[in-house]
Amino acid sequence: MKPSSGETTCRFADLFTIDDLVQNRDDAIHRFKMEMCTWEGKFGFGVGYNHVTGVTFDGHKIDYETGDLRKNLIQYWTASSKEALHVNMLSLYFLDDVYARQFFGNTSEANVIDVLERKIASYNDFHRRYPGFGGFLPWFAANGTQMNLLDGWLSRVPSLDNGQLIWSIKILIEALRRKSLDDLAAKYQERLDLMTRTVIPVFYDAARGGIRCESAIINLLDEGQMTNSSNYVTNGDCLLDDPYEGELMSYFMDLYAPWEQYGLTREECDKMWRNKRPKLVRVEYNTTTPWNSIDQKRVTVQRGYWFSSHEQWKYFYLPYQDIDLQRRLFVNGEKVRVYHSATYGIPGLYASVASSAAVGTYAVDYYSACGIQLAASQLVQHHHVVTPYASFPVIMANESIGLAWYLHMLQGSAMQNLYGSTEAINVNGLTISPVITWDSKITTVVAMLSSGLIDVTRQILRNEGKYDRFYNITESEWTRVFGANELLGEDIPWHLPTVSLPRNGLPDFTLCRNRSTNNRPKYIGLLVVIIGFFNFYFKN
Repeated sequence: MKPSSGETTCRFADLFTIDDLVQNRDDAIHRFKMEMCTWEGKFGFGVGYNHVTGVTFDGHKIDYETGDLRKNLIQYWTASSKEALHVNMLSLYFLDDVYARQFFGNTSEANVIDVLERKIASYNDFHRRYPGFGGFLPWFAANGTQMNLLDGWLSRVPSLDNGQLIWSIKILIEALRRKSLDDLAAKYQERLDLMTRTVIPVFYDAARGGIRCESAIINLLDEGQMTNSSNYVTNGDCLLDDPYEGELMSYFMDLYAPWEQYGLTREECDKMWRNKRPKLVRVEYNTTTPWNSIDQKRVTVQRGYWFSSHEQWKYFYLPYQDIDLQRRLFVNGEKVRVYHSATYGIPGLYASVASSAAVGTYAVDYYSACGIQLAASQLVQHHHVVTPYASFPVIMANESIGLAWYLHMLQGSAMQNLYGSTEAINVNGLTISPVITWDSKITTVVAMLSSGLIDVTRQILRNEGKYDRFYNITESEWTRVFGANELLGEDIPWHLPTVSLPRNGLPDFTLCRNRSTNNRPKYIGLLVVIIGFFNFYFKN
């Protein structure tokens, strides 16, 4: 797994500076993105999925010393959210994105088609055995030669993750059609049609006028029950009424669900949006700090749950930023994200992520409650772990600034391994999260390339006569909350890191150290030879 001759080291972050990226010196952004996709691709097109079934693994634990995979510590489970990211990268390959091609090692089209053929065959086999899921995916076991049920998810299915996947499949179908891969596109269209047909019985709670966060399934094995609304009940009392990534399912159901087929009217859509309104809230982030109460400024943002970067996933797919108010709010939020870390001396950014673990140990918890308390509705509980992927929405708002923050975190000890970025690091630089996952790695790549996905979605919505409805809902709902008064703080500047992760306590992985000449451009080696020749010649 060591770099081959002429290949750059996996610690490529040491070859760049923040100033290189901000100034785009010597085409640094392009070079950095190519390096990034090369190494993240070793996960996404390597160890991150089951090559027999074509479906993702959640991830792997990596050895604290070497950075290679830790034997027998594969995170063999997965969900439709990880599948969405995989599908996104496969779509971008067929959209001829140069970075996506690099991610897949510039492999042949036939090899990528093979992955998609295996994936849809696995989806169909799973549906044949468990039709009660209605074509949607629960969390499931991805090891072995087929998808299998996972303890804890034997008869329930989440809506949020499936909202991410359903838009990803729509984009994939269009990407395949543009390449005249009509037979393969038809297989995914059949899956999309199935999900469209069953989305109301599976996920809509008509009595409460909202989308179930999770649906419990009464009869999992009878295919005839998957369009029977009484076969599904809300698991607990949670409704998917957030204005964050869960909203992807809201838009899909509003725009595409066959309401009349189930004796419902379009009024249900309006009810769904009305019931979501309490969680769409305006807040003014206050830049006052304990040590500076003079230069006070307030910045208008959409209140987050924890204000974790993970909450911005919805911006991968839908053309939210076509609406001027949405675009300005999004930018304000990402300016606040980097301002907060820069001002409070935090050497990175926050997002829901796996915890760090003591050196040489591999038990991690999942820290959901990571974010910025001043802009959150819920208690933020974890402030000591930062993660490179938290830069992804910043990248979407300002590519050079976002990549600079990403680079800054990659430059922490052991934050690059044989498969790209490492999950997370303690702000003291002494411990990492010895994990590699789709959420903490490929979200950043997808965000970096998301304009290609959004362009496809926009065209789909226009072609299918849905764009005006999408635009009008978005403009109306956000104007209701943010339109009466001017947005504050739009002039706040972008901020870069002010403190670095300490690098004097934790060594880099032994298989990923920037100590050899592997990371030097070939002309450096040639220059050394020439200088050596002249020294020898003139001394003799």
